[in-house]
Amino acid sequence: MQGLRGEPEELFRRTPVRIYDCMSFAVEVFLGRKGSDAFGTSYEIPAQRLRYELKLALTQNSGGVPKGIIVREEHCYPIDRKGERATYLRDPKLKVNYNARVAPFIRLNDGHDAILIRQDGRQKHGRPVRLSLKEASRTALSTIATAEFPHLYALRETLTRIRFLEINPRAARNANDRFEDRVLKPDASNLAAVLAHLKEETADNLRPDGVLSDIAADLATLIPSVRRLEIRNDSNQRQYSFSLEFSGDLAFSSRVISDGTLRLLALLTVLNDPGRQGTLCFEEPENGVHEGRVPMLVEFLRGAANVSIDPDVPSFQILLNTHSPKVMAALHDREIVAADSVIIVDPVNHVRSTKTRMRTGIQPTDDLFDPETNLSRSEVGRLLQKLTDAA
Repeated sequence: MQGLRGEPEELFRRTPVRIYDCMSFAVEVFLGRKGSDAFGTSYEIPAQRLRYELKLALTQNSGGVPKGIIVREEHCYPIDRKGERATYLRDPKLKVNYNARVAPFIRLNDGHDAILIRQDGRQKHGRPVRLSLKEASRTALSTIATAEFPHLYALRETLTRIRFLEINPRAARNANDRFEDRVLKPDASNLAAVLAHLKEETADNLRPDGVLSDIAADLATLIPSVRRLEIRNDSNQRQYSFSLEFSGDLAFSSRVISDGTLRLLALLTVLNDPGRQGTLCFEEPENGVHEGRVPMLVEFLRGAANVSIDPDVPSFQILLNTHSPKVMAALHDREIVAADSVIIVDPVNHVRSTKTRMRTGIQPTDDLFDPETNLSRSEVGRLLQKLTDAA
């Protein structure tokens, strides 16, 4: 929380009526059936669908000054087939493993002063691990480091694979040391190294540039003048850099490539990585893209996302944030969740405040839907127009 905007206490909800001292989170995950931990221990997941819940509380000293953030509650339990709400997982081809008889993996004790972590794995029937909630400054899930607790280890791996792309073109232009991480950083500052690693891992006699050819081809679809993406290995400086070749045999190094082109290149690098997995969060994908090519960009994003039943092909999810009518028009109804602010009135003291409303289930007309949970395409258009006017 210290890495977010403002002070930690400013992240808690404030209304004219009160200042809240708790915030709650919940996430439902679809875990891969098999995997291995950082020490090579293999595991198998009997219950692939889990729900994880967390409640954080703001503590204060005797003078009312914020002192810290602690864990107030933590739960993790399996989702059974009857309780399945994700329509995409009802596809019989997926063959999702459910196990409704499994007890919660994380729960509170009867006195609500400790977290209990159930023994997991094969032939594990011992007493649960007990963690005090008196001054819990970290979650129970954060203590799971090996496949000794397979479900919780897989859950933690899933949550740590949420990636945020906030591409900084200036950082993306830099040459990189050969030992840079092969996973693209949020600001894309290691883009050159990631491209070099992808080439080394995917190149063969038929495709000497490996997956870099696919990245260049996708980029050329969005920017037609692009011809080739080239990686340069400077043995003297021990650094990687890259350049783009354009029509007319013009080549430009990363130092002079436009911001919009670098942003698209970084995104397409993630989408074409054969090892992509987890969840990618990307804000305003339309930035730097000609309006006429936005539908193609959305197709690239849609094509990269997948739900996999193959243990060797991990699932990959993409979450976008956009204000663009063009992006909205290219999305399918089931892919859209719309957020807007509404005014609510406290029934007791009649004080007005605002809340964020999240709605999905878009319908082609305004008939036969609940306006609090569903919305129409026409209303989405009105919301976007308001945002455009405000900008």
